[in-house]
Parts: sequence; structure tokens; C-alpha cells
Amino acid sequence: MSTPTSPFRALVAMLGHHRGTLALAVLLSLIGAALGLAQPMVINAIISRIGEGGIAGLVWILVGLLLVSSVAAAAQIYVMTRTAEAAVLGTRRSLIARMLRLPVPFYDTHRTGDLVTRLGSDTTLVRSAFTGGLVDAVGGVATMAGAVVLMALIDPMMLLIVLAVVGVALVAVTTTSTFIERYTTRAQEAVGALGAGMDRALGAVRTIRATGSQDQVETGLQDSAADAFHQGVKIARVEALLFPATGLAMQGSFLVVLGVGGARVAAGTISVADLVTFVLYLFMVSMPLGAIFGAVTSIRQAMGAIQRIQDVLHQEPETTDGEVAVPARSLLFDAVSFTYDGATPVLRNVNFRIEPGSKTAIVGPSGSGKSTVLALLQRFYDPTSGRILLGDQDIADLTPASVRSVVGLVEQEAAVLAGTVRENLRLGSADVDDDRLWWALDQVNLRSRFEESDGLNTVLGDRGVSLSGGQRQRLALARMLLMDTPILLLDEPTSAVDSRNEQLILDAIDATAQGRTLVIVAHRLSTVTDADRIIVMRDGEVEATGTHAQLLASSSMYRDLASRQLLS
Repeated sequence: MSTPTSPFRALVAMLGHHRGTLALAVLLSLIGAALGLAQPMVINAIISRIGEGGIAGLVWILVGLLLVSSVAAAAQIYVMTRTAEAAVLGTRRSLIARMLRLPVPFYDTHRTGDLVTRLGSDTTLVRSAFTGGLVDAVGGVATMAGAVVLMALIDPMMLLIVLAVVGVALVAVTTTSTFIERYTTRAQEAVGALGAGMDRALGAVRTIRATGSQDQVETGLQDSAADAFHQGVKIARVEALLFPATGLAMQGSFLVVLGVGGARVAAGTISVADLVTFVLYLFMVSMPLGAIFGAVTSIRQAMGAIQRIQDVLHQEPETTDGEVAVPARSLLFDAVSFTYDGATPVLRNVNFRIEPGSKTAIVGPSGSGKSTVLALLQRFYDPTSGRILLGDQDIADLTPASVRSVVGLVEQEAAVLAGTVRENLRLGSADVDDDRLWWALDQVNLRSRFEESDGLNTVLGDRGVSLSGGQRQRLALARMLLMDTPILLLDEPTSAVDSRNEQLILDAIDATAQGRTLVIVAHRLSTVTDADRIIVMRDGEVEATGTHAQLLASSSMYRDLASRQLLS
């Protein structure tokens, strides 16, 4: 993992990507500030000339200033909102690109729902750093600075009193707002946990209903929701202290100016027009002050979300370094050992060779390491020790993507994405035409299933819910047949089908196996009795190898498995 960037530096870098539009927004804000500062001066002139006539021109000037400043404000809002959306889009694109390319072990330790939350609600909080008053605060500072200078020209003493009141409020806001970032991070983590829990529950909703465990699952989700609520309440408490501070500063300043200013008008020190102008400039100080306080809150919240986003963006993606795999049809495990957690061995000194064009089966009880072998062959993980050869190449020296272009995999839990049949079949084979898609469906006996519906445009539900387990597995097999890899790994391809479709799949595999190396992991031994070679595994080690007949004669463990599976 690369060194994390501080949330503030990450925000500055994000702003740097939009320098042009931000500069335009700042310019519009400064124009609006200048036009706003000119208005009290015109009003001063109007009040001073009342009774003398000739104020019509000044009134039109004031109207013009109001109209132009309104147009500038509208343009600034549009520019900032568009920039905010662009910033969110850029952040989401970066997250999408990184999340899809992280090493497989990362997904083993991070919940899907929490990652989705970072892509959704966390990036939405980034928008608030822009639209929540960031550039408004810049314009507000310019307005405040100009107003302070002009107030100093009118009455320095009253200005000092105003600055003292505002300064106290500013210190209070700055001190209190430091809690917002901390609480926002915790709140987003709580929302992420809620999203992860809900994602897990919806993915297993049939199991939950079948076991009658709705109340049990609901309790856990309600606890996560309550945690998010409590963190949100903490933020609300801080904000409840911040915003009254703004109002208190405004009201206190206004009352002081009215009291002191009224006395100074009565004493003849300043004119009524000057007092009115000073009060207008006071509003120009107090109103931007509210925007600045709001910007501080928004930025603090955004930085809490940015921290979670950076945690993902600074994860190292799966490596793209290495040589390109040369198409090959042989595999070799040479003294391969592997552990997921660095402590408990899953594979121990595994040695075997798979010959080109052969059909090899890997069998053994659950937990013996069969699926781990396939995971290593896909470079989802690298061996702890030993080496794996693809042809004459050590796959540790090859890019994972090129390894997978040679070694295809059909998983036991066949993945089906929400979308059409065509979209699912074209994963990994985007340019394949419809005739070839129908051919693949023919090979796995699925043509009639979709011809009865909308053909290749048949929409499959989330996780392929509209298909049976066997249909999902056959669709995944068809997808892999289209990729036409020299080596094909099958993780129990017939586990979820009936005997008729099992034989159809096995016939399809045999029909397309010419010139291809097949490696089949099986729990149902009847699917591998005709393999050229069977590798029997137990407790992460190779127990025995041979043909079905040889193993029946030489391996007690295989005989036991065969007996329990009613093999003959």
C-alpha cells in the first residue's frame, strides 16, 4: 500500500484538477463582491442627496449593480455546481478503476457494502466541499476585506468593536469544527457497515426466509442503523453549537453598532447616511461570515469522507508488471506451499504435472485445498513457496491478466450479472457475434431456455435469480467456451445440475476439449471417472495420483470416496 495522502492535501489535489473552472468561479465571486461593496456607497450618496434632487441616475446605477451582481451570482452557482459534479465524477471513476483492480486478498478482508458506500455516499460528501461554500467563502473573504476597509474609513472605533465580537465567534467555530471531521469519518464507517450488512442480507434473502431468521438479521441491521444515527447526532450537536455562533456574532455586532452608532449620530460625529452605510457593510461582513463558517463545516465533513476514499485509492492495485504469458497447454506444480493468513498452511509441498491436451481431475474431501489450486493457477494469490509453471514460464513472472488469457476458469458459484444474456456471454469476449453466442448456448444445452423468452436479449435478474443453479453454471461455462483459452479450469461444473444435464455438460466439455487442457475439481466423483489422470488431495497434500481404475486398486482414500459416491 502506498503512503496515504492527508485528507486536506487530497482535497487540494482534487481542486487542482479543476483550476480553470475554479478560477472562473472565484472571478465571478470577486466581481459579485465588488458590485456588492459598491451598493452601500451608492445608497450613501442617495441618502445624502435626498431633498436636493438628482437621485434618479443613482437609483438606476443601484438597480444596475443589483442586476449584474445577481447574474454573476447565478453564473457562479452554475460553475461551482458543475465543478462539484465533475469532481465527484472524477473521484468515482478513480474508485471504480481501483476497486476493480485490487488484489483478490483485499476483497477477502473488506465488505462489499462498505466499498459501495465509499463509492456512493462518501463521494457525495466531497460535493459539499465545493457546493457547501468553498468558493462562496473566497468571495466572502474578499467582501469582508473590502467591507472592513470601507468601515474603517467611516468609523474605526465601531469597526474595532465589531471585529472583537466576530473574532470571538471565529475562534469558537474553528475550535469546535475539528470534531466534525472525526465524527463524519465514524458516521460514514457506520453507514458503510449498514450497507455491507444489508448487501449481505439481500444476497441471502431466500436463506433468511427459509430459516425464519428475519428478526435475527433485522436486529443486527437495526444496531448498525442505530450506530449511524448516534454518530449523526454527534455531528448535529457540533453543528448546533456552530450555527448559533454565527447568529450571535451577527446579532451582537448589529446591536453594538446601533447603540454606539446612534450615540455618535446624536453627538454629530457621523451622519445618518454614514451610519446606514456602516450597517450595510456590517451585513456584508456578517453574511459572508455565515458562508465561511458553513464552508468550514462542509470541508471538515468532506475530509472525513476523503479519508475513507483515500484508504481505497492508496491500496496497491494488482500488479501489471511482468512478462506476457505465451499460450501453453501444460502446467506444473513444483513444491508449492501456500497459506492465506501467513500461519495456517493450506497447501503443503504440492507436486504434480498436467500434460498438454489432457483431462485431469482433482478430488478430495472439503478443505483439502482443491479450489486453492485453481486460485493459484489464476494468480489470484501467489505461492508462499515453490513455483507454478505455465508451459516453460513461471507464472510469478507473468502478468496476471495474461495468465488468465491462457488459463480460463468456471467457478463453482457461477457468477451471473444483472443484464441480458448477450451481455453476460460477452464478458471477456466483447466482439463475439450472435451466431457464436448461440453456438456456445447450444454446447451447454441452453438454447431452448432463452429461445422461449427474448433470446439473447433475455434479461437476467440480479445474481441470475431468474435462472436455476444448473442454468447459471452452464451459462458461465458457455461464457468461458467463447474465450477459447488453451487451458480450462472447471470448479465442480456439474454440482448444481440433474443427471441429464450433467451428461449434456460433460458431453459439451468433451466435444470442445480437442486441443485443450482441462482441469476439473470435483466433489461428485462420477464426473471425473474418465479423466486421463486423477489427483487425490487430503489436508493440502497430494495423497495419490492415477486413473480411476488405478486409484481404486491402490488408494484406500479414493476407494472410500468412491464407495460413498456409489462409484463403480
